[in-house]
Amino acid sequence: MDSEESAQERVTHREVDVGERESSADEREVRLDAREVALDERQDGIRVREEGAAERLQKADAILGEADRRDGRADARDVLANERDRAASLQSFLHDDEFGPGVEAREAAGLDRSESKDDRSSAADDRSKLTDNGPTSSSGGDGTHT
Repeated sequence: MDSEESAQERVTHREVDVGERESSADEREVRLDAREVALDERQDGIRVREEGAAERLQKADAILGEADRRDGRADARDVLANERDRAASLQSFLHDDEFGPGVEAREAAGLDRSESKDDRSSAADDRSKLTDNGPTSSSGGDGTHT
């Protein structure tokens, strides 16, 4: 009977081994499912961050484009102001005995330069808003434009 008992014990041990293996396989499958869910969640998070980054990039491009347009207008006004100032100086020097028209032209040129400076400051402020550092060269310590 010993052989029957040992055969029975071997069968019981095999059944226990099979049960443990099945349990272990089930646990691995549950962990694998949990990893897949976590991976899917991370991929969804990455997609959301990439979409947000794309939106921020479009906004930054729009801000930089507007800043460049302002700088272009400021450059054009500076060139025009310099031409008017030079023409008024020549006219005044060569032909006018009275300085009234020359002064008016110089005032207009000065206003153009002032508006150019405002545009340049605004463009610099727009660009600085794209960073966390705030305005760098367009404002002084007391908040006034330099």
